[in-house]
Amino acid sequence: MKIIEKYVFKSFIGAFLFCIVLLMVLGVIGDILGFLDDIFKKGIPLSSIFSFYLYLAPFAFVNMIPFASLLGSVYVFNTLSKNHEVTAFITSGLSLWKLMRPVLITTFVLCLITFIVNDKFVPGTMEKANRIRQQELAQKGGKKGQKIKDLAIYGEGGQIIYAKSFDEGAKTLYNVIIHKKGSLNAISEKVSARVVTWQENNTWMGEDVMIFRVDPEGNFTQDPQIYKKKEVDIGEIPKNFVDSQWNPQLMSYGQLKKYLKIFGVGASSSVRRLLVDLNYKLSFPFTALVTVMVGIPLSIETGRASALIGMARGIMVAMLYLPVMAICLALGKGGVLPPVLAAWMSNIIFACVGAYYVHRKS
Repeated sequence: MKIIEKYVFKSFIGAFLFCIVLLMVLGVIGDILGFLDDIFKKGIPLSSIFSFYLYLAPFAFVNMIPFASLLGSVYVFNTLSKNHEVTAFITSGLSLWKLMRPVLITTFVLCLITFIVNDKFVPGTMEKANRIRQQELAQKGGKKGQKIKDLAIYGEGGQIIYAKSFDEGAKTLYNVIIHKKGSLNAISEKVSARVVTWQENNTWMGEDVMIFRVDPEGNFTQDPQIYKKKEVDIGEIPKNFVDSQWNPQLMSYGQLKKYLKIFGVGASSSVRRLLVDLNYKLSFPFTALVTVMVGIPLSIETGRASALIGMARGIMVAMLYLPVMAICLALGKGGVLPPVLAAWMSNIIFACVGAYYVHRKS
């Protein structure tokens, strides 16, 4: 590695570490200020607060990597540009790509780290962090239960259980749909109920229950069985519905793929949404790389005043990635774009824009 590349590499690593620590600290401070009154009024122990943010750290880390990479790379190249070092490098006949190489390689490694941490550590630690927030932070001070909307979990026996809402205090599920899995992961039975309530004998009693038999192609095979009241086969206890809420964003790639197989005979809209989330699991880690590719060339300007403008421009254009990504994902979940294209389109667009401006600056 040449001297200039070593210099760029060391400068970027230092800037990145400073930015990632600063962003995480500011995030923690901002979050604490949001419920500072509760900490004093409800006497929340410091051990619970410390444990919560310790478990939250992997999630914060993977989400702050793109911002820290962008800020660190823009700062380094803006400084080089302000001192005319980028101009001298390019006029000597070398490409801007070569000068950016240490940053791009380092950012690519950070992308791989993002995927590993997001896949292996975030699901488990976020589950523990949410439990602490619900049971020790949010539930402190006499609150007996909570109401959860749009609940879905993977239950015992291969069941997928949906509920429009769940009242933890009343131990009641509302507007329930249960898909029971048969052979070859196909749905063999569908159970719907208006209300399902936990009984003192440790069973679930449903009201206005309808049971449908389903063939491997997803078609109903006979008229539904209708019951005013009937015991519903759910192996979970009420606490499980609080601790095991299904959130695709907080699942590993393997877990989400497993859900997708179970949903394979379900509604096409559910399958489509899962496919978008599954592909986004692979595309999200590369957010840092594409924003760096866009931010660096747009931030390169000579002169002190122009350098500040260039730095702001590079950051602002790269930040457009977030709304573009959100729009692409929404189009994919809405069926306008194929799931794979929806998950990767924002990366493709910004990578092309970045490559164009790097070539132009070279």
